[in-house]
Amino acid sequence: MKSYFCFNRIFAIMILLLAMAVVFFACSKSNDEASPETDKRDNEVLAAAAYEAQVGTLYDDLFDVALQAGQEEGLHAEGRRAPQEDVNHKLGTCFDRTLDDATAGKWPKTLTLDFDSACTGQDGRVRAGKVIMKISNYILLPGSVVTITLDNYSINGIRLEGTKVITNLSNSNGFKYSTKVTGGAIKLDSLTFGYTCDKTISQTEGTGTPFDTDDDFYSGTGTASLTYPGGTIVTYTVKEALVKALACPWIGKGKAEVTFNQLTATIDYGTGICDDSVTITIGDKMKGAILPR
Repeated sequence: MKSYFCFNRIFAIMILLLAMAVVFFACSKSNDEASPETDKRDNEVLAAAAYEAQVGTLYDDLFDVALQAGQEEGLHAEGRRAPQEDVNHKLGTCFDRTLDDATAGKWPKTLTLDFDSACTGQDGRVRAGKVIMKISNYILLPGSVVTITLDNYSINGIRLEGTKVITNLSNSNGFKYSTKVTGGAIKLDSLTFGYTCDKTISQTEGTGTPFDTDDDFYSGTGTASLTYPGGTIVTYTVKEALVKALACPWIGKGKAEVTFNQLTATIDYGTGICDDSVTITIGDKMKGAILPR
């Protein structure tokens, strides 16, 4: 009986070793099929997609800032002003707001948010410098335009340049906006990128409480481009609508494709949870990336 169990134990070990060898061989063969040049190009695309996701997150934040600051200043709609603490909790209590003309019904107006050298918001983002908003009419009115320019502005030490234009496209079906960034420039990992984007954002939740942004959810589609030093362009196209809660710093759901040097990677923003992680894939390669706070 003892020899029987010993034989079975030895036999089981042999089978296990054989299985391990087969798995090892299969993995080695798969890796061998990809040339070093292919691996390099794939990794470059993964890196480009990660940069695009980070840059988009920081420029998208300007939309949140505009809506929240406009709400507090009573610029969403005539006669409605949110309690001051609402925007303070979101953007911090350490910045100054200056409205050039508080005369009711007189437009355009310029609202300047001065975050000085550093101001930490409830979302954990440390903003510095100035956001200057030229507003053509009440922000919630169809046709109104908010033109955002930046003066030595940064988020968590990352400086943003360029102009962002938000246009209200709302109709009887709900609130809808176009957002465009032109002349964008941003530095990440010692590389300075050019940036443009053209997106359409529709409100999907919170429409019943237009003067309270806490319950707002938005769905976005569109395109963007990131230009490397030297001129190589990364293109970004939304494939599954990107869903974001205004109260969350990051996109929580949706997919986009990023093309770099004729190769395309997919960014998966998740299933709807508010977190800072995305998954980027190309072929059988996968990379996790953390979006900036």
